[in-house]
Amino acid sequence: MKRTLLDLTQDVLSALSSDEVNSIGDSTESLQVATIIKNKYFDIINRVNLTKHDQLVQLDPSLDPTIPVIMYVPDGVAEIVWLKYFNTNLIDPGAVSSHGKHDTNTDIVNFVDGIPQHVPGYAYVTILPVGQFIDMVNSFNPNSPNVDQFTFTDQGNGFPGTYTFYYKNDRTPSFCTILNNYNVIFDSFDATQDSTLQTSKTMAWGRVIPTFKMEDSFIPDLDDESFTLLLNEAKALAYFELKQTIHPKAEQEIKRGWSTVQKNKSVANKPSAFNQLPNFGRHGYFQNNYAAGSEFKARGWDR
Repeated sequence: MKRTLLDLTQDVLSALSSDEVNSIGDSTESLQVATIIKNKYFDIINRVNLTKHDQLVQLDPSLDPTIPVIMYVPDGVAEIVWLKYFNTNLIDPGAVSSHGKHDTNTDIVNFVDGIPQHVPGYAYVTILPVGQFIDMVNSFNPNSPNVDQFTFTDQGNGFPGTYTFYYKNDRTPSFCTILNNYNVIFDSFDATQDSTLQTSKTMAWGRVIPTFKMEDSFIPDLDDESFTLLLNEAKALAYFELKQTIHPKAEQEIKRGWSTVQKNKSVANKPSAFNQLPNFGRHGYFQNNYAAGSEFKARGWDR
């Protein structure tokens, strides 16, 4: 059963044999307990990665024509699982997918004067490891009319540096990489459609970090089964920090709670029997006018 922050605080205070409160701000001790609940809440969601915190998100734009292929991961997004970009160019060469057609929203490709016409829709952007992405964009010929470059300045970890990246300017992006868990660099963008990559055209599936409000009526964003675990975790920590002792029953319930959470998590995330079978299909396909399968194999990315 879902509980408010005040309910949880009152239960912990009761276990501590402390004075009753009508608000988490009524006493110093009640504020300490509410803070303990907050800390244990974030500890639980970081360890469990609940699927209810997964949702569709959009990237933030650079809005800078000098760096048109850079976007940013929004604050509060802990992980990007997959990414798509909306292709509005009906004759974009990047619209050709692994089956020689646009993404899954098109089953029939019409031709006008020998040029394939595609229905606008979202196309997958493959997220590559940094090394593989740099290998790929470094293979672009800077003398080609459809290849541009930009300077990326990295200030991460106290080691500033500037680096040159190449990109194509005539197609929807097909690949990207994520630097410092914040900068998303793409391999291309379509200059005939936009001056930079657009937030409104991105669709990503990611894990967000939920907010926690120090308010009486706030209900932590957990599934029903995890509230008991949160309560017992808070009791155990409050006993240790405020009474300098251990709550044996709470510690016992914590072990049971984590066992239940991990069991349910493994069932929810376990792939089907079919998906566990080995994949013996061919991996070669054409994308963006070159053989992406050969690109992966030639660079050893399939190993």
